[in-house]
Amino acid sequence: MRHAATRELFGYWNRLRGHRHAPRRDEVEPSDIRQLLSDTFILEVSGALKTVSYRLAGTRICAIFGRELKGYGYLGHWSERDSFDIARVLARVYRDFEPVFIVMRGHTEKGKQADFEVLLLPLEPMADGSARIIGIAVSDKDHYWLGAEPIVECEIRSARSVDLEDSQADGSSWKSSPTPPLSPHLTPPGGDFGLIEVVDDGSLRPLARKVRHLTVHEGGKD
Repeated sequence: MRHAATRELFGYWNRLRGHRHAPRRDEVEPSDIRQLLSDTFILEVSGALKTVSYRLAGTRICAIFGRELKGYGYLGHWSERDSFDIARVLARVYRDFEPVFIVMRGHTEKGKQADFEVLLLPLEPMADGSARIIGIAVSDKDHYWLGAEPIVECEIRSARSVDLEDSQADGSSWKSSPTPPLSPHLTPPGGDFGLIEVVDDGSLRPLARKVRHLTVHEGGKD
């Protein structure tokens, strides 16, 4: 984690969880991380709806992708080549309670590209059985065009699990370990992976569907 914002969110999450696998959603106070909110997001993994979507997304992240992201399918950002691998990464986070650090490269329609640090951190499951993931995405540098030219497709440059036993609470020193070999790049031609399928072992698998959006029904605190 090179970016200070990434380290700060990790440190905050690590302090909240204490000796548990993950903190609860209601323990995360926006006022505690107000300086990070524009880069922070919360994903909802719904087994009932078979979706992983944005529950909340900061203003800078919405600007980077050129749209309001609430309710948008997270896998819709990723190239077909990487959609299955991202689904497996998400499963490691919400099912195995493993923080994962990703280096993501985003591409615009005009061929510009930018690298981002993405950190995905598990939260305790909700009462209805759905899972929450809190994350942050920050660019490697201040590209002048970010926010004016939206990112239309993302690819994985690297993905690593964070070893919590060797990570200091403030995130200033940590070790990472490679995730197990990711799935072969075998995706259906022309697939659109906004939806996921929850298979028998609880892991996620993208569905080749022409739908990236869903309706999020409000109900209490996210």
